[in-house]
Amino acid sequence: MVLLLLACATPTESAAPPEPVPWTHERPALHESTADGRALRRAIIHLHSPLSHDACDNHEMADEPCLADLRAHLCAAGIDYAFMTDHPSNAAYTAWNDLFQPQAGDEMVDGVASRITCDDGHPVLWLAGIEDELMPVALDRHVSEDSAENDRIYNDYDQEAVEADIAAGGVVLQAHTEGQTIEDLLARQSWGQSGVELFNLHAMVDPNKREEDLGLDGMGYIEDAGPFITGTTDAEPDLVFLSFYLEQTVSLERWDTLNGVAASLGTAGTDAHENSLPMLMTDGERVDSYRRMMSWFANYLVVDGEGPAAAEAALRARQSFVVFDVLGVPTGFDVAYGDLHWAADGAAVGKRFAVTCPTLAADSPTDTSEPTITATVYKDGVPWQTGCGSWTVTEPGVYRVRLDIVPEHLRGFMDDQAEALVHPYPWIYSQTFRVTG
Repeated sequence: MVLLLLACATPTESAAPPEPVPWTHERPALHESTADGRALRRAIIHLHSPLSHDACDNHEMADEPCLADLRAHLCAAGIDYAFMTDHPSNAAYTAWNDLFQPQAGDEMVDGVASRITCDDGHPVLWLAGIEDELMPVALDRHVSEDSAENDRIYNDYDQEAVEADIAAGGVVLQAHTEGQTIEDLLARQSWGQSGVELFNLHAMVDPNKREEDLGLDGMGYIEDAGPFITGTTDAEPDLVFLSFYLEQTVSLERWDTLNGVAASLGTAGTDAHENSLPMLMTDGERVDSYRRMMSWFANYLVVDGEGPAAAEAALRARQSFVVFDVLGVPTGFDVAYGDLHWAADGAAVGKRFAVTCPTLAADSPTDTSEPTITATVYKDGVPWQTGCGSWTVTEPGVYRVRLDIVPEHLRGFMDDQAEALVHPYPWIYSQTFRVTG
């Protein structure tokens, strides 16, 4: 059969070899529609502007170059929705409209978001939020007309604070799940908290958080990260992320427990400040630049419409999934239970749980090698099925999907770091499907 095919082939019939796609600092916006006809949009959740007291190398509110970096890099990273989460010490005393730090050409949308128009015409919606012990995002207003009262509530984490954040229109999330007890998380969920971080970037690199909260070697990534920081490798600087990226099992276990009680949104927190690693890498950008950190991963929202209400609705309905874009931009991914896509709560048993594995998008960087992609379906936090396909659900439980990838397609960008960095990584986390009977 092989000989026959070779004999029949002609030069004009031969498939052209795939072309490599170079690494770029400009990540294209998402334009894909989902299998159920909705749009995919990238969102950054947990992001600090110069309003945060510890942002911009601790220069605080007057740092215009840092604000310019943030705005430009939202565009460069292909972000559609920026859910800002500034610390309350300044934000609580800042007038509502000033939280958006408007610049010439910006446009307020429905009084709850600011539209930034990038040089190429791409719009970014900036939504206001707070991060202290709680992290309310997509607020419609301050919780109070009194600044001191704002500060008190934003710094608290009891039932009153959760309910005040919700009354102000916020979707209340938990940052740094790794540092919380499950008892506290369950209490906040019962008060109306919508979700938690299943991954936080700050926790991944902070030696104390790694050791005390995640149970990892606090400095275990230094050997692999060192050549990137010192410039002694020709590997693409953005790939420094792979030197310290691991699954945050502690946070995932707590998220699974919460979902066993009630639906809980899982998010990935970028937590960018431009305040920790100012040294320049070989591409001329600081290690912790807004662009670099925002291009490593994102929350992909499945939206109906393009305004702030559509983004907030996607969060509340858990119509989203987490993608570590630095490993490749996916296309064609879908998770469904019966005719319910992306997430479900209280579904009945007996339907088919289906996973459609993605491929790399055409504009995703590659040296033309093929990555290895595997899927695992979890039930109540434990592997239940592997591979892409569909299975009948016969038992109640909480089902979710994790896709892993071995980035063989990135070897050409890794130089001498390939041996250390080409191995399986979590690539995509779905939301959960709660099947209750």
